[in-house]
Amino acid sequence: MTTNASYQLLHDLSFCVFDLETTGGNHNTDKIIEIGLVKIENLKIVDQKGFLIKPEMQIPDFIQKLTSIKEADVNDAPVIEDVIDEILAFMGDSILVAHNTSFDVPFFNSVLRRLGKEELKNKAICTNLMTKYMIPNLLSSNLNYMSKIFDLNHQKAHRALDDALATADLLLKYLSIFIHKKIHKVNSLYYPKNKFELDRIHYKKSTPLNQVIAHIESMNSPILVTLKGVEGVVLFSFPSLSTEKEKNYLIQKIKEIPYEILTIKMIGPFFQGLIELSTYFSKLSDSLQSETIQKLCEFHEIDFKSLNASTAVDFNHDFIVMNHLIPDQFVIYPLRSLHHKMELVFRYPTHQNKLVQYINSKSARIAQGKLKKDHLAPLMNNFLCAYLEKSRTYLLIHKSQQKIVNADIKSPIETFMEENPNNYNFPRQYL
Repeated sequence: MTTNASYQLLHDLSFCVFDLETTGGNHNTDKIIEIGLVKIENLKIVDQKGFLIKPEMQIPDFIQKLTSIKEADVNDAPVIEDVIDEILAFMGDSILVAHNTSFDVPFFNSVLRRLGKEELKNKAICTNLMTKYMIPNLLSSNLNYMSKIFDLNHQKAHRALDDALATADLLLKYLSIFIHKKIHKVNSLYYPKNKFELDRIHYKKSTPLNQVIAHIESMNSPILVTLKGVEGVVLFSFPSLSTEKEKNYLIQKIKEIPYEILTIKMIGPFFQGLIELSTYFSKLSDSLQSETIQKLCEFHEIDFKSLNASTAVDFNHDFIVMNHLIPDQFVIYPLRSLHHKMELVFRYPTHQNKLVQYINSKSARIAQGKLKKDHLAPLMNNFLCAYLEKSRTYLLIHKSQQKIVNADIKSPIETFMEENPNNYNFPRQYL
């Protein structure tokens, strides 16, 4: 399907984005205090409305602090019965959108039932759920954070119209991405899984080669290119910083290898790509294993002959911390076991307690000999060691014989964060 056809598919849809502020989360006893509504047609915001609602009950103090809506603000506001028909007319038969439809839609339906009206029959889209499908490994999908990483205007969090406008902007951003990725079914808006992730793109063998090559040539950030054959057998995998020499090598392999599926994935820190390569490495032929490490050595100025191909050497440290592809997120691995099942993705200082617990737990298992060691091919293992010896963009940690506390990691983590800002520009730049 062409991009123009995808554009037309979404252009003809009508959306009503809405947000509720309430006295609490109980559908039976709590009431709406504010509702914001934004209409999207022809892929543009065309109208908006906001209502303060008199709840006829006291607004709890924590809700007043959260929303900045005071009792005095709603004393002269209409009750819900006086504006419900105007709200329903604004919604019409549009697709309803909220950043948490599992709360907003049921709560609104409970109000309709209480007023003796029919529940909403509109289809509904949740931009929060959509976010989790499109940006894997995202630790926080709240509206404030999404506005930050997509550079959207969101001035007053927890005010209904401002939240609805921010959600509308986020929806429009996602709709533009769906068009770019050539959506061909409206149903994909509801569950955009396994096709619309922003950090990767999949090409079938039927895709014209010049289109794939053009995409490789356009990249300017770290990527992992993986070729798979029949039944998903890995034929080739290679992480790249997207230098000209690396691109030329990747294009050469793409032309040589008869693949079924080609995947380009953004990896953020290069070592993350090396870890993913290591999970595929044993599936490559012996000759391709050797060629892969030779090329990595060539591109990163490491002496291939210095790598012992028969005996794995030990890492000089116990943990590695690096930026995550996603802004404000980090990832830590025990170097003894470089596998995604062993990783901890965290934010700092939000998750500092979890980070300390992770280091203490894994350190104890290392000391007791209970942390299973990776059975990496010696050549792969030894390249990883050599690469880390040269790199200065990661935080390497020795395990402690005694348990550590938050204060022990504060200085090294904060220094690392200051010296290594996340420059991947994801998800604004996506695949």
